[in-house]
Amino acid sequence: MAASAWFRALLLIAVFSVQASSAPNADAAGLRVPLVVVEPTTKVADVDKLIGNIERVKSKYGHRGDISRTSSLRQRGAQPITDDNGSPTGMISIGTPPQKLTVLFDTGSPDLWVTSSTCDNDWCNQLTGARFDVSASSTAQRQAGTFNASYGGGESAVGPIYTDEVTVGGVTIKDQYFSPATDQVGFTGNTVGVLGLSLASISDLKQPPFLQHAVQEGLIKSGVLGFRLNGAHSEAFIGGTNPSLYTGPIEPHPIDPSNGFWQAPGGTVKVNGKAVLENVSTIIDTGTAGIVGPPEQVALFWKAVPGAQEDAGEGVWTYPCDADVAVAFSWGGKDWELSADDLNGGDLGDGTCFGNIFAVDLQFGDNVWILGSNFLNGVYAVFSLDDMTVGFATPK
Repeated sequence: MAASAWFRALLLIAVFSVQASSAPNADAAGLRVPLVVVEPTTKVADVDKLIGNIERVKSKYGHRGDISRTSSLRQRGAQPITDDNGSPTGMISIGTPPQKLTVLFDTGSPDLWVTSSTCDNDWCNQLTGARFDVSASSTAQRQAGTFNASYGGGESAVGPIYTDEVTVGGVTIKDQYFSPATDQVGFTGNTVGVLGLSLASISDLKQPPFLQHAVQEGLIKSGVLGFRLNGAHSEAFIGGTNPSLYTGPIEPHPIDPSNGFWQAPGGTVKVNGKAVLENVSTIIDTGTAGIVGPPEQVALFWKAVPGAQEDAGEGVWTYPCDADVAVAFSWGGKDWELSADDLNGGDLGDGTCFGNIFAVDLQFGDNVWILGSNFLNGVYAVFSLDDMTVGFATPK
């Protein structure tokens, strides 16, 4: 839809200091949730996956333009959310007795939905993960309304609205709102839904998402969520941070709530130690693969990389695979570097590689970027409801 309520967060207005004292406390008293990030086993370019990542960003953030702009690379319909798209998935349970389900842990959306056992379409039939059976839960309660999230890329989830017991990392909420989607398009493999972890009153469910609800119920010590994306050793940490996974202080940055996301303004993009873009505003999103920026700024970025060229005017860029290029993002403190592997989107076999920094007009302004899993692989990320900041620390 034109401005997807599914992936917009609670609009709050706050003014915070960026002093080190405002950093969330290092606190291992929270609860660990093991996650898995399945990365490609080869660096050979995968055009289908590249296009899928771009199309998901367009649809997720309410892109109003022509969703088929990438058709000159390859015509696509709905883009599958598979188990190897570089985003974190983990286990939650819903119902009584609890039913274990694998979902995408997504800081770019507020709502919880899972595929229902009654879903019977081509996409649902491709799922290998367990689906939720409402009739098997004695605590499931039907609520008014219908959940309906649709995307320009062809992805959608539609279903009734329920409350039930939901457990994430040992934290159980008795009456969490969610949708057991009876019709979904776009998800395949073991991942059967989404756990939204943004702020959210502008959601389809119109109810607090899991993290905020847990704070309100006094179930966790603090409204802090730590993330470490590191392949099979990834984790989310609910109610604090896990000091065993990072070293040094957490560098916090107040979010700009005007677009409703975990959005840190005042960023700088550097290439080989030189600032090529300043005053960029960055949405930090675990549910997005790659890094996305507005076309004019992305073009300026790639022009600073020797040998880089735009591919067919589609917002996709290639560069020499052997290029000696160092990329970093900064918000006035440390330079947070992007590894060579996270910049590289795949070898085309002719000495050039796709770049994992794409151009998409998000229509939020000419300086708004999305930093997804390719950036988050190199940091320990902290999302704080307590002081409305997003922060980073050096991972171990």
